[in-house]
Amino acid sequence: MLNELMDTKVYQLVTERLTPASEGEQGQPIDMNPALIEQILDLYSKDEDYPIEKMRAFSMEEILNYLQATHRYYLTKKLPEIEQSLVHIFSKYGQSHQLLASLAYFFNAYKENLIAHIRMEEKEFFPYIRQLIALSKDEASNAKRPEKFDIQHFMDSHSPIEDELQEVSTLIKRYSSADEPMPLPYKIFLNQVEIFEIELRKHAIIEDHVLVPMALELEKTFFGTSNTYSERSPSQ
Repeated sequence: MLNELMDTKVYQLVTERLTPASEGEQGQPIDMNPALIEQILDLYSKDEDYPIEKMRAFSMEEILNYLQATHRYYLTKKLPEIEQSLVHIFSKYGQSHQLLASLAYFFNAYKENLIAHIRMEEKEFFPYIRQLIALSKDEASNAKRPEKFDIQHFMDSHSPIEDELQEVSTLIKRYSSADEPMPLPYKIFLNQVEIFEIELRKHAIIEDHVLVPMALELEKTFFGTSNTYSERSPSQ
């Protein structure tokens, strides 16, 4: 029964990003390949033994569509939800907890860094991937590789932003003690942060170990590049 409940929660977590966050949000639901969703669910359910090559069997466009839907999901749902929980903590405890100032400062800084990270990928990296996809479909003629952009250079400067989120958990757990149990609002906030940290790690695995190697292969095919991408170990 517990396993079924967890499977349902994971399924909801993965699939709710494929529809607009609200009725007023523009955009149509994404028609995602059910087989790809099944593989993503498998990735979420396994710690270190997911065979990543299974996901590379899908098209680059399908992988990119999922990643972009995930970006939208983060910006319109997950980050606002976490922020709202932090606001609730402030409204309940005011300045009575020393932890609040540290949490507010760190989360706001982290949120800005994550948004900047997402915006950069949406402005530079993903459009370049779209160009490679168009070339692979012969939809563009005489297309040239964008100047001042290289996937290998992008990955070399692509820091694992999900690691920074661990600091929130560390702050809260440092505050909590056996003598002073963690208040419920903090538990809720901590749970949201830890789930989001897992979410970001899965997202990074799909981006770094599925999309990027596929894109490098196309780069080599169309532009004759010979870069070898050294994948960082999947931290699941």
